[in-house]
Amino acid sequence: MSGSSFNGELLQFLQQSPTPFHAVANLAQNLKDNGFVQLDESEHWDLEEKASYFVTRNDSALIAFKTGQGDPVANGLRITGAHTDSPCLKIKPTPEIRKQQYLQLGVEVYGGALLHPWFDRDLSIAGRVDFQTKKGELKSSLVDFEDPVGFIPSLAIHLDRTANEGHKINRQKELPPILMQLGEKSKFSFDDLLLKTLRKQAIAMLIRYCPMSCFYTTLRHLTWLDSIKILSHQLD
Repeated sequence: MSGSSFNGELLQFLQQSPTPFHAVANLAQNLKDNGFVQLDESEHWDLEEKASYFVTRNDSALIAFKTGQGDPVANGLRITGAHTDSPCLKIKPTPEIRKQQYLQLGVEVYGGALLHPWFDRDLSIAGRVDFQTKKGELKSSLVDFEDPVGFIPSLAIHLDRTANEGHKINRQKELPPILMQLGEKSKFSFDDLLLKTLRKQAIAMLIRYCPMSCFYTTLRHLTWLDSIKILSHQLD
């Protein structure tokens, strides 16, 4: 595979994987397309020699491996590890915040995040939703709004002349993104928003759990004049 082809596939993967759930789903599909067999960790495994397998847990972690022919104790193992998660703003349960007729979402910082880059960016929402169907079955589905739905504004410089002098961010007051403007009597439920999204697929009746987070909608791309550097978050 050429460098340009590899970079193109990596950029596409990053763009389609805003959360660990999406990353694992895309990795699993790629492995299946390349001959790997998915295993269930709750079942007994009958592994064959020189075969390819993978297993997932919680839809957010994945282990893929190939079996050899010799004794692993004598021949050893080769292991490569990485993580599917990255620093982000996770949306809290019951996240709705109303201030001055603006709707915001309560968030918490996940991981060792740089906070300043989250300001003045187009933000979207993605994650996994666990829901109950019309038949009472419990299922889960991935959700990716893709388009920008909110932002975290910086205070104008003429209202904060010390903004460039080491401003300390108040996580609880400054990080909740603004989604929309509401009238005094208008109502909004984040769960209802997710239900509306899922009902387009005619599958959900009641939201049970929804680990969701915000992410940059900025397109990942190649940069520098010779287009050899990948510009993207989630590359840690």
